[in-house]
Amino acid sequence: MIEHIFLPTLDIEQVALLPEHRVWLENWLREREPDIERGNVAASMCLQGAMSELLLHHRIVTDWIGIMEEFLTRDGKPIAYSEQYGKRLYEFAFWIQNEVHAIHARWWVQRVCNVDSGLDFQGLAESLIQPSGWIYNPQVSPTNLRTRMKSEYVMSLAMGVEILKSDGGLEPHRTEFEGLLSSTPLTGYLSAEYFRAFALNLLGRPELAPTALASVLATCEIGEGYCDFDVRAKVDDYMGTAKRTGRDIPVHSALSALHASFLANLCDPEAKNRTIERVKHFSEHIKSEPMDIQPFRMRDIDIPFGTGLSPLEVMAASRIAR
Repeated sequence: MIEHIFLPTLDIEQVALLPEHRVWLENWLREREPDIERGNVAASMCLQGAMSELLLHHRIVTDWIGIMEEFLTRDGKPIAYSEQYGKRLYEFAFWIQNEVHAIHARWWVQRVCNVDSGLDFQGLAESLIQPSGWIYNPQVSPTNLRTRMKSEYVMSLAMGVEILKSDGGLEPHRTEFEGLLSSTPLTGYLSAEYFRAFALNLLGRPELAPTALASVLATCEIGEGYCDFDVRAKVDDYMGTAKRTGRDIPVHSALSALHASFLANLCDPEAKNRTIERVKHFSEHIKSEPMDIQPFRMRDIDIPFGTGLSPLEVMAASRIAR
């Protein structure tokens, strides 16, 4: 069974794609080929490429490890963006830094491909553990932790915990991580609470999750399923205040529905059953409207980095539909 932290309950080797989703993923991979030829790649692209090939062919077809080694490695560390891709980031120089998600992407693809490149993933993860216990690269993201994107920093911790557990380096940090995850107030973000629960499961302490998860699930009900957060409460250093987010449009997300299903197991029976029924309803909707997979839209900004719809959402939609 092959799973990824982003897609709980989805066996990447076994899930059956809806025909429309299969075609979309095939086209997405084909459209990436010119970028790969130019070295215009990101760690997320390689990760989703490998996942897409596993779903489509039940094997890896492209040399993603070679691509990541050539274009996404700097000073012996995985990085998020290639130099060519970095030129698209409006001279945002931090593309050369290594981030937890880039390390995790490389670690995951190598595990799936059963390749050892000699990278010390345990050491890389440990080097990013901050005095606070959170795992992130402060050179990449210097924002104040209080206003940092909550889903991002909880995700980074969960990814670090997964790497450390797999590579045998978790125990020295166990108490610190358990205390941090159990003491952090409820975030209000579906994905952040999912990543917290994922990390606590890895630690064998799911009971340390907040008791008010049902309130997050209720707040994030939108459209046919779930969104990640209540836009009205969204404030952080990069996304801004309520004034700036006033035109953000929450939409139902297949990824959020998967995260909701995972969290429902930690809720009381009433909230759990409500979530199960809502996800069943969303499943029927996806079966009838396979491409109603709406990417989150930030105000009216046209982001020139692709369609806005990611393979992860498409994969999640097929899982929900099944």
